[in-house]
Amino acid sequence: MENQRIKSQFPKTTDDVEKLKQTASDAASDVGDVTTEHASRASKQIKQLAGDAKEEGRQQLEQVKGRLEDVATAARDYFHARPALCLVFAFALGAFFARRSCSDE
Repeated sequence: MENQRIKSQFPKTTDDVEKLKQTASDAASDVGDVTTEHASRASKQIKQLAGDAKEEGRQQLEQVKGRLEDVATAARDYFHARPALCLVFAFALGAFFARRSCSDE
């Protein structure tokens, strides 16, 4: 009853209040929609960045593996081409470390 009496005494104010409520409701809905849209875009960008980083990491790992294979191949080729020199070097290196460990005691 009280609401009816107020509405009848202040019809313009009542309409303005109703419009204000609707505007506030619409604004809240718009904010929610915009937030959802931005979150969706951000999620897609993060997934894209993660995929790019993964691919770049994979490529760099492949490059490192290739270089290590090249070094191993070069070392194997060197040892096969000069086995006597490698044995002399290994013996000298062993003697050096043996002598050094004996002098530390």
